[in-house]
Amino acid sequence: MKRLCGLTIVFTAGISIATAHAAEPERVRGTVTAVSPGEVTVSTATGKIIMQAGPDTKYLTVVRSDLDHIAAGSYIGVAAKNVGEKQVALDVLIFPPAMKGAAEGHFGWDRMPDTTLAGGAHTASTMTNGSVATAAEDGNAATATSSMTNGSVASASQSGAVRQVTLTYKGGQQTILVPPTAPVVTLQPGTGSDLKAGDKVFVNAIVDGGKTTAVLFLVGSPSFAPPI
Repeated sequence: MKRLCGLTIVFTAGISIATAHAAEPERVRGTVTAVSPGEVTVSTATGKIIMQAGPDTKYLTVVRSDLDHIAAGSYIGVAAKNVGEKQVALDVLIFPPAMKGAAEGHFGWDRMPDTTLAGGAHTASTMTNGSVATAAEDGNAATATSSMTNGSVASASQSGAVRQVTLTYKGGQQTILVPPTAPVVTLQPGTGSDLKAGDKVFVNAIVDGGKTTAVLFLVGSPSFAPPI
């Protein structure tokens, strides 16, 4: 528990670095090609990045989950796209209880694979971190829209294949439809030994004078990439 509480602070800091006012933040998505003491090489869509990894670098492993774990009181993050006036989830991240409140709010995010479409198309997205006030399901999966929303579930209900979730966070709330196509994952504490060549990762990093330093790794596997 102490370790998870520490990771709450670390994860919040890592997301903040990647989204707030820090100089030259970097969000890296790719595959680890080499790991050596103090250094990790990640192959991305635009080339290879060599980043420093030291005693302050933190690691979380990404584990598949499902919508049944989205319940009242849980704290989640949802990457979403806008469809008309609705938001439909591209992916869902369920935070461990000790990480409740991490990066709370609603904010712009990156272009991401559109899991609501065939063919791996990309779409613009936003990030919302907050608490789920209500959750219900909408049977019309074809109209479901996703966005990134992190929050606590105040209540949850189900009616059909698509779940409607209302997330609350300091200063606002968002209502999101979560279709069955959205990947659902959770996080577990990890260490540097979890990181191996071939693993797919999401990294929060800082670029300073041409030097890239990893703050936080979300570690998937060779067959499973962190969806955020």
